[in-house]
Amino acid sequence: MRLLIAVFTFVLIAVSASAMSLKDFNAKPGQEQTVYIAAFIDKMTTDIREKNPELAGNIRGWFARKREGRTGSEGAEALYVELAALERLAQEGKVDLSRIQVEGVIVKVVKDKFPPPAR
Repeated sequence: MRLLIAVFTFVLIAVSASAMSLKDFNAKPGQEQTVYIAAFIDKMTTDIREKNPELAGNIRGWFARKREGRTGSEGAEALYVELAALERLAQEGKVDLSRIQVEGVIVKVVKDKFPPPAR
């Protein structure tokens, strides 16, 4: 469990220097958003693969495999639901999208789907 938490923390810290706010992310065209998300997921899973190849593969598959009868993957759907919820909160004046990093949102949905094992 500590290893999994350490890996997620490392990934989040490693990209913080070049992280993008949701405000800046939302200003980009859809294709650029998709490329940015894919690049982050690739980096995250590459970093995780060294310590936990099975988890890295599961995360990649969760974001990459389109489901039958759907236009996208379960991971993409979970991410966009989270992003839409944050956008709604921003419209209500409850959050500031310039203070939320898109990478943090991705890590959050991954941790929700693949939680660290209980102690």
